Amino acid sequence: MSKSLLFDLKVLEFKLKESLKLYENTKMEENFELLKTNIDELCSFIIKKDNHLAFFQVAENKDIRTYVISIRDLSTKILGIIEKEEARKILEDANSCFQYGEELKLTVKQEIHDYKMTSQDRILFVGSGSMPITAFTIIKETGAEITCVDIDKEVLDLSKKVAIKLGFPNIIFEDDLFSLPLNKYSHIIIASLVPLKCEILENIRSTIPATTKLILRYGNELKELFNYPIYQKEIKTFIKTVIRDRDFIYDTLLLEKE
Repeated sequence: MSKSLLFDLKVLEFKLKESLKLYENTKMEENFELLKTNIDELCSFIIKKDNHLAFFQVAENKDIRTYVISIRDLSTKILGIIEKEEARKILEDANSCFQYGEELKLTVKQEIHDYKMTSQDRILFVGSGSMPITAFTIIKETGAEITCVDIDKEVLDLSKKVAIKLGFPNIIFEDDLFSLPLNKYSHIIIASLVPLKCEILENIRSTIPATTKLILRYGNELKELFNYPIYQKEIKTFIKTVIRDRDFIYDTLLLEKE
């Protein structure tokens, strides 16, 4: 096993865990900035080619798996905190910069091209979070109709206010995916931090029309440090197209009905 990789994972876990504890205990701005720095460092680690090669050789090692799950749980919690604070900063007209958010915008622009999103489309974004950068980018670039879904009421309240503040009052926000008329959407995007993607697929399979493009963001192997994975064998009766981007922290799986 690569001792270097195991050491790197231990260091990443330590930094994330300690910075989270520090921020939760103090709520100080400098400790919030440390959270962002550590998330950006994790993203850089994930997209480094040498780390992918090292991880591939030891992916099933129990120690490695333990750290992968721990880091993913930490990074998920930290990103939620960062998004909420970034949303509040926007509402307060405070200056802020988060490299992850800037990189996400670029990736979403590529997805708009890859999945042929236009002003005529209706797009559903599941797991949108406090700062739905995906929705903001799509509506700005295409003018498409967007509906964001999140089960967290605090998150929805913040994201609604941010959308209005940024000039996107027409974005629709909902808290119950299964109450929506799913047959009206041309594209359904499921965020990488939504854990039970296959269960969602099972529940919406019969409702969506054959023309709907299902876009699942996910991360397997090293990218699982910051995303929930997908096991393609569990997904039946869909035509699958995998789009991998080595330069970003998640991959996408396009599903279309056979």
